[in-house]
Amino acid sequence: MKYRANHRYLFILFVMALLSYQANAQYNNEWIDFSKSYYKCKVGENGLYRISHSVLQTAGLQNTSAEHFQLWRNGKQVPIYT
Repeated sequence: MKYRANHRYLFILFVMALLSYQANAQYNNEWIDFSKSYYKCKVGENGLYRISHSVLQTAGLQNTSAEHFQLWRNGKQVPIYT
């Protein structure tokens, strides 16, 4: 009987750990507005980067006002200089 009780507790702990992992996997996505378009820009190191007009034009963003651009990292908005 004691052996079964230990397995029951281990199973409950396993289920709780699994549920917390799944909840954590969804964390930091609440900022996403699925009605908007997002573009991912990879950078090699910390620093100040410039996105040229030709790159914006290639992405179809040449007529987008600079006030509409936002920069996000890990679910938090980061300052952007336009």
